[in-house]
Amino acid sequence: MIAWIDRAGIEVGTFPVLDALAPECKVYITTRSGGVSTGRFESLNLGEGVGDRRRNIIQNRRKLYASLQINPYAVARAVQVHGARIEVVTRGGVYRGVDGFVTSARGLTLVVNTADCFPLVIYAPSEKVLATLHAGWSGASLGIVPKAFEILNGRFSINTGHTIGLIGPGICKNCYTVPKARSERFPEQFKKRGKSGWHLDLLSYCIEQLTSCGLERRNIFSANLCTSCDPELFFSHRRDGGHTGRQWTLATIERSPQPV
Repeated sequence: MIAWIDRAGIEVGTFPVLDALAPECKVYITTRSGGVSTGRFESLNLGEGVGDRRRNIIQNRRKLYASLQINPYAVARAVQVHGARIEVVTRGGVYRGVDGFVTSARGLTLVVNTADCFPLVIYAPSEKVLATLHAGWSGASLGIVPKAFEILNGRFSINTGHTIGLIGPGICKNCYTVPKARSERFPEQFKKRGKSGWHLDLLSYCIEQLTSCGLERRNIFSANLCTSCDPELFFSHRRDGGHTGRQWTLATIERSPQPV
Protein backbone atom coordinates (compact mmCIF):
# COMPACT_ATOMS: atom_id res chain seq x y z
CA MET A 1 0.00 0.00 0.00
CA ILE A 2 3.05 2.27 0.36
CA ALA A 3 5.24 3.64 -2.41
CA TRP A 4 8.65 5.06 -1.52
CA ILE A 5 9.89 8.19 -3.24
CA ASP A 6 13.09 10.18 -2.89
CA ARG A 7 12.72 13.89 -2.22
CA ALA A 8 16.07 15.68 -2.20
CA GLY A 9 17.80 12.80 -0.45
CA ILE A 10 14.99 12.07 2.00
CA GLU A 11 12.97 8.91 1.42
CA VAL A 12 9.28 9.25 2.24
CA GLY A 13 6.35 6.88 1.93
CA THR A 14 3.15 7.78 0.10
CA PHE A 15 -0.23 6.16 -0.49
CA PRO A 16 -0.59 5.81 -4.30
CA VAL A 17 -4.33 5.18 -3.90
CA LEU A 18 -4.76 8.89 -3.18
CA ASP A 19 -3.72 9.72 -6.74
CA ALA A 20 -6.95 8.16 -7.96
CA LEU A 21 -9.34 8.83 -5.08
CA ALA A 22 -8.23 12.23 -3.78
CA PRO A 23 -5.27 13.76 -5.64
CA GLU A 24 -5.51 17.01 -3.68
CA CYS A 25 -4.75 15.14 -0.43
CA LYS A 26 -1.05 14.47 0.14
CA VAL A 27 0.26 12.16 2.84
CA TYR A 28 3.95 11.57 3.57
CA ILE A 29 5.56 9.11 6.00
CA THR A 30 9.16 9.68 7.05
CA THR A 31 11.74 7.04 7.92
CA ARG A 32 14.80 7.30 10.09
CA SER A 33 17.14 8.01 7.16
CA GLY A 34 18.16 11.28 5.52
CA GLY A 35 18.93 13.43 8.54
CA VAL A 36 21.88 14.61 10.61
CA SER A 37 21.23 13.05 14.03
CA THR A 38 23.62 10.38 15.32
CA GLY A 39 23.64 7.40 17.66
CA ARG A 40 20.27 6.10 18.75
CA PHE A 41 18.66 8.99 16.83
CA GLU A 42 20.30 8.24 13.50
CA SER A 43 19.43 10.03 11.46
CA LEU A 44 16.15 11.81 10.65
CA ASN A 45 14.82 12.18 14.17
CA LEU A 46 11.99 14.71 14.17
CA GLY A 47 10.86 14.42 17.77
CA GLU A 48 11.70 16.71 20.67
CA GLY A 49 12.08 15.65 24.28
CA VAL A 50 13.77 12.34 23.48
CA GLY A 51 17.39 13.29 24.20
CA ASP A 52 18.55 14.36 20.76
CA ARG A 53 20.34 17.67 20.27
CA ARG A 54 17.91 20.46 19.49
CA ARG A 55 20.03 21.82 16.64
CA ASN A 56 19.90 18.40 14.96
CA ILE A 57 16.11 18.25 15.26
CA ILE A 58 15.76 21.76 13.82
CA GLN A 59 18.06 20.90 10.93
CA ASN A 60 16.19 17.65 10.26
CA ARG A 61 12.88 19.47 10.15
CA ARG A 62 14.24 22.16 7.86
CA LYS A 63 15.54 19.50 5.48
CA LEU A 64 12.18 17.73 5.50
CA TYR A 65 10.16 20.90 4.89
CA ALA A 66 12.45 21.91 2.04
CA SER A 67 12.33 18.46 0.43
CA LEU A 68 8.52 18.40 0.49
CA GLN A 69 8.15 22.12 -0.30
CA ILE A 70 6.22 22.72 2.90
CA ASN A 71 5.84 26.17 4.44
CA PRO A 72 7.10 25.67 8.03
CA TYR A 73 4.74 28.39 9.25
CA ALA A 74 1.76 26.42 7.92
CA VAL A 75 2.46 23.28 9.94
CA ALA A 76 0.23 22.22 12.84
CA ARG A 77 1.94 19.85 15.24
CA ALA A 78 1.11 18.79 18.75
CA VAL A 79 2.72 18.14 22.08
CA GLN A 80 1.01 14.76 22.25
CA VAL A 81 -0.09 13.26 25.57
CA HIS A 82 -1.53 9.87 24.53
CA GLY A 83 -5.03 11.18 25.07
CA ALA A 84 -8.10 11.72 22.92
CA ARG A 85 -8.34 15.51 22.67
CA ILE A 86 -8.80 16.75 19.09
CA GLU A 87 -8.38 20.33 17.94
CA VAL A 88 -10.02 21.92 14.90
CA VAL A 89 -7.28 24.07 13.38
CA THR A 90 -6.99 26.68 10.65
CA ARG A 91 -3.37 27.77 11.08
CA GLY A 92 0.06 26.41 11.89
CA GLY A 93 1.53 26.27 15.34
CA VAL A 94 2.29 24.00 18.28
CA TYR A 95 -0.79 22.74 20.12
CA ARG A 96 -0.27 21.36 23.62
CA GLY A 97 -2.18 18.43 25.07
CA VAL A 98 -3.62 17.43 21.70
CA ASP A 99 -3.52 14.05 19.93
CA GLY A 100 -5.59 14.82 16.87
CA PHE A 101 -6.35 17.57 14.37
CA VAL A 102 -9.23 18.33 12.03
CA THR A 103 -9.05 20.98 9.31
CA SER A 104 -10.66 22.14 6.10
CA ALA A 105 -7.90 24.68 5.49
CA ARG A 106 -6.01 24.13 2.26
CA GLY A 107 -2.24 24.36 2.43
CA LEU A 108 -2.11 23.56 6.15
CA THR A 109 0.05 20.53 6.98
CA LEU A 110 -0.97 18.35 9.93
CA VAL A 111 1.70 16.27 11.71
CA VAL A 112 1.52 13.06 13.75
CA ASN A 113 4.63 12.19 15.79
CA THR A 114 5.14 8.44 16.38
CA ALA A 115 7.56 5.67 17.34
CA ASP A 116 5.14 2.68 17.62
CA CYS A 117 1.68 4.23 17.92
CA PHE A 118 -0.37 4.31 14.74
CA PRO A 119 -0.78 7.52 12.74
CA LEU A 120 -4.28 7.69 11.28
CA VAL A 121 -5.34 9.99 8.45
CA ILE A 122 -9.02 10.48 7.63
CA TYR A 123 -10.00 12.42 4.53
CA ALA A 124 -13.47 13.28 3.23
CA PRO A 125 -12.94 14.16 -0.45
CA SER A 126 -16.47 15.42 -1.06
CA GLU A 127 -16.28 17.98 1.75
CA LYS A 128 -12.47 18.49 1.61
CA VAL A 129 -12.00 17.84 5.32
CA LEU A 130 -8.88 16.25 6.79
CA ALA A 131 -8.17 14.67 10.17
CA THR A 132 -5.00 13.19 11.66
CA LEU A 133 -4.90 11.10 14.83
CA HIS A 134 -2.21 9.72 17.13
CA ALA A 135 -3.58 6.30 18.09
CA GLY A 136 -1.64 4.34 20.68
CA TRP A 137 -3.23 1.96 23.14
CA SER A 138 -4.25 4.84 25.40
CA GLY A 139 -5.75 7.15 22.79
CA ALA A 140 -7.44 4.26 20.99
CA SER A 141 -9.02 2.91 24.16
CA LEU A 142 -10.15 6.42 25.12
CA GLY A 143 -12.06 6.65 21.84
CA ILE A 144 -9.99 9.06 19.78
CA VAL A 145 -11.43 7.65 16.54
CA PRO A 146 -15.14 8.05 17.40
CA LYS A 147 -14.38 11.45 18.92
CA ALA A 148 -12.89 12.51 15.60
CA PHE A 149 -16.04 11.44 13.81
CA GLU A 150 -18.19 13.39 16.26
CA ILE A 151 -16.43 16.47 14.93
CA LEU A 152 -16.34 15.34 11.29
CA ASN A 153 -20.04 14.51 11.28
CA GLY A 154 -21.31 17.18 13.63
CA ARG A 155 -19.35 20.17 12.38
CA PHE A 156 -18.56 19.24 8.78
CA SER A 157 -21.38 16.80 7.87
CA ILE A 158 -19.06 14.48 5.95
CA ASN A 159 -20.23 11.60 3.79
CA THR A 160 -18.64 8.67 5.64
CA GLY A 161 -19.45 6.31 2.77
CA HIS A 162 -16.97 8.19 0.58
CA THR A 163 -14.43 8.98 3.30
CA ILE A 164 -10.92 7.49 3.14
CA GLY A 165 -8.97 6.08 6.08
CA LEU A 166 -5.18 5.70 5.94
CA ILE A 167 -3.08 3.96 8.59
CA GLY A 168 0.66 4.47 8.70
CA PRO A 169 3.36 2.28 10.25
CA GLY A 170 2.93 1.12 13.84
CA ILE A 171 3.80 -1.79 16.08
CA CYS A 172 2.39 -5.18 15.03
CA LYS A 173 0.58 -7.64 17.30
CA ASN A 174 3.55 -10.03 17.38
CA CYS A 175 5.85 -7.33 18.77
CA TYR A 176 3.38 -5.63 21.07
CA THR A 177 2.63 -7.12 24.47
CA VAL A 178 0.83 -5.29 27.26
CA PRO A 179 -0.06 -6.11 30.88
CA LYS A 180 -3.36 -7.87 31.55
CA ALA A 181 -4.93 -4.75 33.07
CA ARG A 182 -4.21 -2.78 29.91
CA SER A 183 -5.49 -5.55 27.66
CA GLU A 184 -8.83 -5.48 29.47
CA ARG A 185 -9.57 -2.13 27.86
CA PHE A 186 -9.94 -3.91 24.52
CA PRO A 187 -12.42 -6.53 23.21
CA GLU A 188 -11.36 -10.18 23.23
CA GLN A 189 -10.87 -10.46 19.45
CA PHE A 190 -8.02 -7.93 19.53
CA LYS A 191 -5.82 -9.62 22.15
CA LYS A 192 -4.18 -12.96 22.77
CA ARG A 193 -2.32 -14.22 25.80
CA GLY A 194 1.38 -14.90 25.25
CA LYS A 195 4.39 -15.92 27.32
CA SER A 196 5.39 -12.36 28.21
CA GLY A 197 2.00 -10.69 28.37
CA TRP A 198 -1.03 -10.04 26.20
CA HIS A 199 -0.45 -9.47 22.50
CA LEU A 200 -2.53 -6.51 21.38
CA ASP A 201 -3.63 -6.13 17.75
CA LEU A 202 -3.89 -2.36 17.73
CA LEU A 203 -3.97 -2.17 13.92
CA SER A 204 -7.08 -4.34 13.65
CA TYR A 205 -8.69 -2.40 16.47
CA CYS A 206 -8.12 0.88 14.61
CA ILE A 207 -9.65 -0.61 11.45
CA GLU A 208 -12.67 -1.81 13.43
CA GLN A 209 -13.09 1.65 14.96
CA LEU A 210 -13.04 3.26 11.51
CA THR A 211 -15.64 0.87 10.10
CA SER A 212 -17.81 1.29 13.21
CA CYS A 213 -17.80 5.02 12.52
CA GLY A 214 -19.13 4.48 9.00
CA LEU A 215 -16.12 3.99 6.72
CA GLU A 216 -16.35 1.31 4.07
CA ARG A 217 -13.69 -1.36 4.57
CA ARG A 218 -12.67 -0.97 0.93
CA ASN A 219 -11.83 2.69 1.67
CA ILE A 220 -9.39 1.89 4.49
CA PHE A 221 -5.75 1.45 3.50
CA SER A 222 -2.92 0.38 5.77
CA ALA A 223 0.82 0.68 5.26
CA ASN A 224 1.11 -2.81 6.82
CA LEU A 225 4.53 -1.92 8.20
CA CYS A 226 5.71 -2.64 11.74
CA THR A 227 7.93 -0.04 13.35
CA SER A 228 9.42 -2.61 15.74
CA CYS A 229 10.19 -5.21 13.06
CA ASP A 230 12.24 -2.89 10.85
CA PRO A 231 15.11 -1.11 12.66
CA GLU A 232 16.59 0.08 9.35
CA LEU A 233 13.46 2.05 8.46
CA PHE A 234 11.80 3.13 11.70
CA PHE A 235 12.31 4.27 15.25
CA SER A 236 10.54 2.05 17.79
CA HIS A 237 9.96 2.98 21.41
CA ARG A 238 9.29 -0.63 22.41
CA ARG A 239 12.17 -2.21 20.51
CA ASP A 240 14.69 0.43 21.58
CA GLY A 241 13.75 0.49 25.24
CA GLY A 242 12.29 3.97 25.12
CA HIS A 243 15.56 5.59 23.97
CA THR A 244 14.89 6.43 20.35
CA GLY A 245 13.77 9.06 17.88
CA ARG A 246 10.45 9.83 16.23
CA GLN A 247 9.14 9.72 12.67
CA TRP A 248 6.36 11.87 11.29
CA THR A 249 3.28 11.38 9.21
CA LEU A 250 2.33 14.59 7.42
CA ALA A 251 -0.97 15.27 5.67
CA THR A 252 -2.29 18.27 3.78
CA ILE A 253 -5.01 19.38 1.38
CA GLU A 254 -3.21 21.13 -1.43
CA ARG A 255 -4.27 24.61 -2.40
CA SER A 256 -6.36 24.94 -5.55
CA PRO A 257 -4.33 25.96 -8.62
CA GLN A 258 -4.50 29.67 -9.27
CA PRO A 259 -6.12 30.67 -12.56
CA VAL A 260 -3.71 31.87 -15.22
